[in-house]
Amino acid sequence: MVWSSPCVADTTTERSGSILIFPKVIFDGSRDTFIQISNTSNSMVYAHCFYVNAVPLCTRSDGDCLAGTCLGECVPQWQEVDFDIWLTKQQPTSWAAGLGRVTFPFDNNCLSDLRHPELDNADCYGSGIDPGRVPPVSFPFAGELKCIEVEAGGAPISGNHLKGEATIVTIDGDNSKYNAVAVTGFDPNDGDNTLCLGGARSERCQSGAEYNACPGTLIVDHFAAGADSPLLGPTSEVRTELTLTPCTENFETQESTRVVVQFRIANEFEQFFSASTTVDCWGNFSLEDVNAVFGVIPLGTRLAQTRVYPSTASQSGIVGVMEEYHTIAGVTARAALNLHEEGERTSADYIVIPQRP
Repeated sequence: MVWSSPCVADTTTERSGSILIFPKVIFDGSRDTFIQISNTSNSMVYAHCFYVNAVPLCTRSDGDCLAGTCLGECVPQWQEVDFDIWLTKQQPTSWAAGLGRVTFPFDNNCLSDLRHPELDNADCYGSGIDPGRVPPVSFPFAGELKCIEVEAGGAPISGNHLKGEATIVTIDGDNSKYNAVAVTGFDPNDGDNTLCLGGARSERCQSGAEYNACPGTLIVDHFAAGADSPLLGPTSEVRTELTLTPCTENFETQESTRVVVQFRIANEFEQFFSASTTVDCWGNFSLEDVNAVFGVIPLGTRLAQTRVYPSTASQSGIVGVMEEYHTIAGVTARAALNLHEEGERTSADYIVIPQRP
């Protein structure tokens, strides 16, 4: 067996932080994503959030990359939308990416649903204290959400008061849920528009690191592509989908970050294989689409462990999440899983936000 033990890294999915990263947000007509963010402190907390839509565009106007009808080239896009939220002490809030959330003082308090549990909860959407207006994402949307804790005036701070979860919901009611990746911050934080994640003092980060570093390696425990599920039997099939997003991003210039990602795969006999791919802005792919070596026949075992890390030439770290698709008799169930992390990047990552007025 090659399953990993928990590894220590400087980002977390269990504790609160000053930067929240939701690596996988989907709104495509068959799925939507519910975002949940909580303030873990006893004081008001503000956050500045950024949606990044990375749906690829076809270079031919008569093609559609999502539908698989593009006869030209599918080019990743970068479309960023930002908004602000604020949370009272210990307040959780939530919204669906495709619906957003409006500010309305007379929200349904859901008491009727509590008294009549046989009713659905449709009327409860948007209930509770509004965090501010949250815009709906564009359609179709496939990308990420980053939220940065700031003071009331908009300057980034290292409060470590934000925690988040995301639930990807299909139209047939199947859900997969993961925890947001939280990056903890520490003083000194100069509050300018360049956020320094890890690394030493430099001309760009004269005070040194303001936030903990991104992980050096992501560890993915997964089924080989095409393997059967031991729970569902030999007629079943398991597919693993990996989502990766760069740690370094420039929201001021809206330039995408490209990372060459390396994979080192070990099967159950501790035989090693390798592969690589490029993530431009955001990447979401089945493992077998990266390289045929992820298949059950090349690997020779049902299970494998893959270490994922940026190449030494890449200027950014990566974070991510995985989804498993278990299929039998044409019916598919999904489960989202956070990744193990190991070590930290020795060089800094940077998140640049628009300059305050």
